[in-house]
Amino acid sequence: MNITQKQTLAIALPIVLIAAMAWAGNADQAEAEREHLRYCERVVQFEAQAARGIPIEQRQGHRDHKGVAAETCPGMRPAP
Repeated sequence: MNITQKQTLAIALPIVLIAAMAWAGNADQAEAEREHLRYCERVVQFEAQAARGIPIEQRQGHRDHKGVAAETCPGMRPAP
């Protein structure tokens, strides 16, 4: 059986497209995880400064405006 260039392209193109979509999906997931960690770092920074008594107008970072830090941010949980 002789495979023509069109048949080869018809087989290869979907494989390449699926691989590209999988790579893009992994890149998006990794970026979402990095962004969540940056969010957590800023919330932890804000709360640590609050615990030290730094006035709110002088604190860095930000409040937990998403309301997820207590459950999902490692720095917000007490040490074991």
